[in-house]
Amino acid sequence: MKRVGKFISFEGIDGSGKTTQIRLLEKSLKDLQIPVLMIREPGGTAVSEKIRDILLNADHNEMCSETELLLFAAARAQLTRE
Repeated sequence: MKRVGKFISFEGIDGSGKTTQIRLLEKSLKDLQIPVLMIREPGGTAVSEKIRDILLNADHNEMCSETELLLFAAARAQLTRE
């Protein structure tokens, strides 16, 4: 029987300590010899990281909401496919 992993998501505003908590959990799980795959969204793949760069680039402040939504969806699609 194939084992199914757990999906854990950390949410919060910039500077709230998400990365710190993620790294602590990752280390604890690895210390227990539990396999861990840490990803970020948008990102996590070469294509998704490029999409992330576009989304976070201040030069793109004229981007309409629909474009932003579709870029997030594209990054997620790429991540789940890979």
